[in-house]
Order: sequence, then structure tokens, then C-alpha cells
Amino acid sequence: MQAVTRLIAEWQLARSELAELERAEHPYITDRFGRVWRWKGRGDIYVHCGSAVPKSFLDDGRMGLPAQRALDNPNYDLCGVCLDGRQRNVKVCTPEWGCSHKTCQR
Repeated sequence: MQAVTRLIAEWQLARSELAELERAEHPYITDRFGRVWRWKGRGDIYVHCGSAVPKSFLDDGRMGLPAQRALDNPNYDLCGVCLDGRQRNVKVCTPEWGCSHKTCQR
């Protein structure tokens, strides 16, 4: 049993070291709007405020600010840069629904 415990501990240590190396190879990217995108952990996908895009979209400037449709979706918890002074038209859920939307819990 101790051998199995030791092997699991060694595997966890090796995996955490590998994860650190992977993160170092994929630094955060700041786009032209000032949003900071972080690597998702697989391939070349980067995430910010619920959006996930390939690195090429960030490199060539194809990724703009979220459309009004995304602003109106309560499932997106958007930062000030993504809101860009625009108004969200999100209906607040009633308490008995027990939703997990961050916009409803403010």
C-alpha cells in the first residue's frame, strides 16, 4: 500500500511540474483592447470572460469586443473592458429559480 501511495505522490509531483512547464510555454496574451487572455490548457486555445478562441484570432486582431447578444446573456460574466461602457439587458432571475448567474447575485 505504501508503494502505491508513493507512486501516486510521485506522479502528482511530476504532473504539477509538467503543468508549470506547459504554462511557461504559453504566456498570457494582451489584445488590442487590453484584455488579458490565458491559455486554456490544450492546443492553442486562449480564454477570457467566457470566450475561447485560437491564438491566431488574437495575433491577427480578428477578435473584437463581444456582441450585444453576448452582453444580454447572463451566462457570461464580462469584465469592464468587454462591456466597454455598454448596457446589459439581462433579465434578473427570481430567487426561487436558484440560478448561478453572477449578474443575478449582485
